[in-house]
Amino acid sequence: MEKSIVELGDMKIGDGAAVRVMGVLNISSESFYNNSVASEPEEIISLIEKMETEGADIIDVGGASSAPTSIYGTEKISIEIEMQRINHAMEILDSCTDLPISVDTTSSSVAEVALEKGASMVNDISGVKEDDDMASLVAEYGVPVILMAQCSGGCADVNSTANALRESLNIAADAGIDRKKIIIDPGIGFGKPANVDFAIIKNLHQFLGMGQPLLIGVSRKAFLGTLLNQPEPANRLTGTVAANAIAVSKGADIIRAHDVAEAVIASQVGLAIKRVK
Repeated sequence: MEKSIVELGDMKIGDGAAVRVMGVLNISSESFYNNSVASEPEEIISLIEKMETEGADIIDVGGASSAPTSIYGTEKISIEIEMQRINHAMEILDSCTDLPISVDTTSSSVAEVALEKGASMVNDISGVKEDDDMASLVAEYGVPVILMAQCSGGCADVNSTANALRESLNIAADAGIDRKKIIIDPGIGFGKPANVDFAIIKNLHQFLGMGQPLLIGVSRKAFLGTLLNQPEPANRLTGTVAANAIAVSKGADIIRAHDVAEAVIASQVGLAIKRVK
């Protein structure tokens, strides 16, 4: 199946377009990788300037950690705190970057705050399943959305992960979201066993067959730590680069990354492998 092309402003994402790198900006102090966290204005501006210089195409800003509590002991925060953080970040981003901003949230209220402040895309790790108003909000604003695979009780294998994405695509369609606005994410990590994460990367063709641009987020995640005996996320950069290159070689369209310069290199290597005759 031919993949849709998603347009994010003037940027094209999908079949035949350049691989895009999405730099991560976490406003959440509880996030699992501290080097991606910035909350003070000067910290945010400095991190954005660094990611822009290194080649980021998109900035993904999150106000609440989505790291699994079972692995990192992450505490859940209130919607009010998440909203305050996103509002604060968007005001700063508006003055320091022209890159398109994606808001990483499962809350329609938080997403609306970000969209009103200039965000161009919604990244929902629940696949528009957690908040009943999210799909209709995305349809109303007409912005692209990233739907991540989220299974009740956790995705046990590649097939259940793919089925979870199909459920999200159906919810999006019922809400009136244009398929040309949808990017899918199989959701590496999020408490899955490491072997399932590796199986997803090996079998990316199953997700490409859905006809949507594909985002992969492997950055410094626990499946790499399990394989390489690296319990600290700070030590997982080399494994991240390797996994990103393989994912791009298998058709990933966007890499979500804490380390933009290395993600750009990984995408170049992966694309060369993909294109070679």
